[in-house]
Amino acid sequence: MSGAESSESTSNKRGSAEPHLMRGYLLAAGAAILWGLSGVITKYMLNRQLEPDELLIFRTILAAGILFAWLGLTSPELLHVKLKDMPYFAMLGAIGLVANQGFYYLALTMVSVGYALLLQYMAPVFLMVYGVFSKTERMTGGKMIAAALAIAGSILMVVGQEGGIARISFGGTLAALGSAVGFAFYTGYGKYGLRKYDPRTMMAYAFLFAGLMWITIRPLWTLPWSSYNLATWSLFLYLAAVATVVPFGLFLTSLRYLEPSRSSLTSMLEPVVAAFIAWLWLGERMSTIQLAGGAAVLSGIIMLQMERLLIARLLIRELKSREAVISDE
Repeated sequence: MSGAESSESTSNKRGSAEPHLMRGYLLAAGAAILWGLSGVITKYMLNRQLEPDELLIFRTILAAGILFAWLGLTSPELLHVKLKDMPYFAMLGAIGLVANQGFYYLALTMVSVGYALLLQYMAPVFLMVYGVFSKTERMTGGKMIAAALAIAGSILMVVGQEGGIARISFGGTLAALGSAVGFAFYTGYGKYGLRKYDPRTMMAYAFLFAGLMWITIRPLWTLPWSSYNLATWSLFLYLAAVATVVPFGLFLTSLRYLEPSRSSLTSMLEPVVAAFIAWLWLGERMSTIQLAGGAAVLSGIIMLQMERLLIARLLIRELKSREAVISDE
């Protein structure tokens, strides 16, 4: 093949790849926008005197029902799991999802949507710390800088509250950090299941067990059923379908066109979208110091993701070079 033909072939490949990349980014961004909007919808419903556990009962049960119906109609084989793995799914949902969403909803009763979400994004830092102490992840200079930036940003968000330290909601801050710990557990523990099961299978069973946990905490007969009107039921369904199942589907589809790291980085639009919509709709504001802290948190998490991506690529390159040497021998 001549140089001109090679150049033309490369150009054609890039041209054909660009629409796929754009499609992937749009799908991941769509997921982030819907996730961000869900926090604002949740805060709106909490402001209407609905309790966090009420929202979580209907969100988890309805989401599980939608997921099981969807998989049953499109990919019934994905619903087949081994009986011995049921305790694993129970832990994933009843601890991971319940802690993540429960603490997040609790935080929303005390702090702004943007504040709660940005602190929740500390989850990768907690995962990194656990990985270092459990010796499953190596600490590097880049990771230390990224973690320090994220931690410094979270401190700025806490102390930068308008009105000073006296206005800090320690309960809301702890709840948001508790949500981050729950998300870190769900992510880290979820990796084991991904070796055997499809992400859709894991999500369906995790939401099922999360729903069972919530109705154990708050039995169905204690709910104020007569107070739920058509608008309330519509919002319940929105949280389950549009705020849960649809964005998850968009995010999974984006992985067909993007590397997981790129999809994850694009999904970090979520707190930005949430804070902006909460400002427009609910009148929530964050101080300049808090905005700077939020930017530092996101920058630290992006650095952490990029560091992991770089290490993974270097390992792959090293393995390929070793394979080439062995084949030459």
